[in-house]
Amino acid sequence: MENLLEIKDLTVDIMSTRGIVHALDGVDIRIAKGEIHGLVGESGCGKSMTAKSIMRLHDSRRSRVKGQILFQGRDILTLTEREMQKVRGARISMIFQDPMTALNPLLTVGDQIGEIFSGHKQCGKKEARNKTMEMLVKVGINPPEKRIDQYPFELSGGLQQRVMIAMAIACSPDLLTADEPTTALDVTIQAQILDLLKGLQKEMGLSILLITHNFGIVAEMCDRVSVMYAGQVVENAETKSIFRKAAHPYSQALINSIPKAGVRGKYLSTIPGSPPELFNKTKACAFAPRCPYADRRCDTAPTLQAYGEEVGHVAACHHR
Repeated sequence: MENLLEIKDLTVDIMSTRGIVHALDGVDIRIAKGEIHGLVGESGCGKSMTAKSIMRLHDSRRSRVKGQILFQGRDILTLTEREMQKVRGARISMIFQDPMTALNPLLTVGDQIGEIFSGHKQCGKKEARNKTMEMLVKVGINPPEKRIDQYPFELSGGLQQRVMIAMAIACSPDLLTADEPTTALDVTIQAQILDLLKGLQKEMGLSILLITHNFGIVAEMCDRVSVMYAGQVVENAETKSIFRKAAHPYSQALINSIPKAGVRGKYLSTIPGSPPELFNKTKACAFAPRCPYADRRCDTAPTLQAYGEEVGHVAACHHR
């Protein structure tokens, strides 16, 4: 299958008051056309930083980015800001984690969606409003003639997220990045939003990069998954392959932490400790302090190597 996006050896260093944060360290990810690709890991492992890198949302004065991000064969890291503005929203779009902070409280829903049509499609005011009404219906916001003139604070969390989705797909992008789009929602609304994303992906032929810390969502939604830890991809495989036999101990631990139906009277599986702060680079495996299999081999960081019989299943572990 042809790749839509290829991230090659992506490294991001961020300047902070405490020193240089090595947020990403040699990340490699490939997303095929029409694929839902999961990016999973705990908070602080580099998932959102990867998404921001794709959108080029870093402050250039405080960050250093190296590597390649090839979108349809063109390295977006080499584009000028003017060229990148034509890509954001129109070709690559993003759904942010918290719609309340992403939406402008001073503008109505119609104004916020409509300005996308005005900016990227050069639509007139009336045409932009009509297209906005169509978009509201598309994402399940009814009645559109009422909602279009409401402000974000007048909507529930689920409707706010649907507005974010409408803004993201307004220009029919090729790639949609969804950064934990259901984290702030209750379970019922979460399921509705995921169903909506899956339906839009099939209808529009989108590629989706779905960022989550929940392997249960990966199982339900994704064709392929990359597992991130401490700013690195530690395993990449088809979803069915990683659930059949995960290679990396971190992947195994995340899968084991999924609550199982019908199991009562037992504690949930957890991962001891927490991800490391990324101020200092280490030559050892970053997961070793939390890994039950760690030994002297882990004093040297492993590289991604083929695992098992599944094509494209790679893992960075000496014990795979």
